[in-house]
Amino acid sequence: MIKTAERKKMKKVFKKGYSKEVQQKLNEKNVVTQKGTPYGFSFINHVFNGRNENIAIEATILELYTEKVEATKKLKEEKKSIFKA
Repeated sequence: MIKTAERKKMKKVFKKGYSKEVQQKLNEKNVVTQKGTPYGFSFINHVFNGRNENIAIEATILELYTEKVEATKKLKEEKKSIFKA
């Protein structure tokens, strides 16, 4: 389960529209419901907000968060090197 403190940090990075990106990653990994259908945005939001538990979705949310943090770090480093000169 994603804890409140973790969720607050992630919200700052995700802004809006994270559930669509999570859904795309889940589809790429062929992670589906027991009925074989893709997870919906509302269920992904429920997992993110702690109303439901799903390890595959939580792992994908954390994976997306890590990717976004790394991309932000890389962008900051690039800006620093460009404007340093």
